[in-house]
Amino acid sequence: MGRPLKTIDGHAMLGDETYLSLRPAELLRRMDAAGVDLAIARPMGAGLVVDHRAGNDLVLTAGPRIRGLASVNPWWGPAALEELLRCRDQGAVGMFLDPLRQGFFPTESIVAPLLERAAQYGWPVMIRTGAYIFADVLAVVEIARRFPSVAFIAGFGGYADMWFEMSEAIGSVGNLYLDASMLWGDGIDEIVRRHGAARVLFGSAEPRNRYRVCLRTLDRLELSDAERDAIYYGNAERLFHL
Repeated sequence: MGRPLKTIDGHAMLGDETYLSLRPAELLRRMDAAGVDLAIARPMGAGLVVDHRAGNDLVLTAGPRIRGLASVNPWWGPAALEELLRCRDQGAVGMFLDPLRQGFFPTESIVAPLLERAAQYGWPVMIRTGAYIFADVLAVVEIARRFPSVAFIAGFGGYADMWFEMSEAIGSVGNLYLDASMLWGDGIDEIVRRHGAARVLFGSAEPRNRYRVCLRTLDRLELSDAERDAIYYGNAERLFHL
């Protein structure tokens, strides 16, 4: 079976970190080389941790083929909500939170106003998972139960420390989805077989991972045409309201 006619990358990163850097023009070049039609991007580096306006503007002004996830630190309080409103008006399609880099635990009370705002906007929320103790998959399950109307996406799929908990986590709540950007084929396949292709999104984690690796991983799975369509683009279209 061949590649679906459309491919949406559900998790790319723009900005600069200590050992990573990616600007919109280079992401578009990589997308073209890999046959990716559209990418959902979030900030990284200072734009994720401290300078939210700059980070959000980078992903929200990257062009029509790159759609942005807004990110704010919940410790900002009311200013975080003001920034989310600004980002909604600028066309953000969801929210990204990184408990490890932004310094909070997902179940803390300071996070609830952001999740309430996501529910109000109809946004999915991608949360970085996979590193003890802040980026705890089970904590994301708990907030998914508290906010059943919000679609939560486990960023990095629990990689590297908690990947083995992903299948049970997704099976325990109906509104948790897998970002497959960092998982190997067997891990993705287990979730598809146990919980259905509707719970998995193709992601690249560019520039932390590479399109050629992520696409090859999915291409090697024995997926039906319907499963491929769902993972490569259909689930992203539905969750991000594209």
